[in-house]
Amino acid sequence: MTEFYETTYDLAAKQNAELEGILFGEEDCAPSHAYGPTLRPYHLFHFVTRGRGLLQTGGASYEIAAGDAFLIPAEQMAYYEASETEPWSYAWAGLTGLRAARYIRQILALAPERYVLRGLDTQKYAASIRKAAYLTGTNAMNYFQTEITLFELLACLAADLPGLGIADYTPSLAAQIKFYLDAKYTEKLRITELAERFHIHPNHLSRIFRAEFGVAPKQYLTERKLEKSAQMLRETDASVSLIAASLGFEDQHAFSKIFKKSLGLSPMEYRKAQSAAR
Repeated sequence: MTEFYETTYDLAAKQNAELEGILFGEEDCAPSHAYGPTLRPYHLFHFVTRGRGLLQTGGASYEIAAGDAFLIPAEQMAYYEASETEPWSYAWAGLTGLRAARYIRQILALAPERYVLRGLDTQKYAASIRKAAYLTGTNAMNYFQTEITLFELLACLAADLPGLGIADYTPSLAAQIKFYLDAKYTEKLRITELAERFHIHPNHLSRIFRAEFGVAPKQYLTERKLEKSAQMLRETDASVSLIAASLGFEDQHAFSKIFKKSLGLSPMEYRKAQSAAR
């Protein structure tokens, strides 16, 4: 058996993170080799590459063979045993985190036999797991390699399970526009260009954005710029002209005019007031 535990962070920290790998390994099992019944505080995949075996979990039994994968959710009792005549070989990956729980629910919902996926290229999954299973020691390189391995596995599952999404919902068009504004707010964006990107009329874009977020997209964009500019005035020594340019304002004069109209002080007055308050 070869196995690697990723211990850069403790289990509690991993469970509260978005998505974390716990362990990766592979084994050629002896005849009738059994594990359990037991439960674990993390989700565990097994990808069977050779032989046969039996899985018991969730009140049911499943015959497992090469090309199958089985999933044991966190905190769920399970027992599995290799065949006496055709013992299985498998690779496994353990994962946890807030997003992991959502992915597991989706995978279970897509699996016709609840905890078993049939007809996979399990050699492909095992090859990916092998990259992490043979690591040794706790360091930054190994931590990132385990995360890469975990995302490779999920990418393969998403390809093999077309219904597997990355969230429990599809974001609205207005939410997609907001995401784009949040990512690009430092640039010189125009609503007409934004509407072209999302293939809708500018008026329709403004209407759906205001309906969902209570503010026009142009105003939202300005508020994001002003919020960041105020932070930069408080926390850096950057010049007003540099701040204006870095946040996509037309020029320093336009920035100062908008800033004073919104906050009641010019950028320099605001900086002085904040400095005096400290």
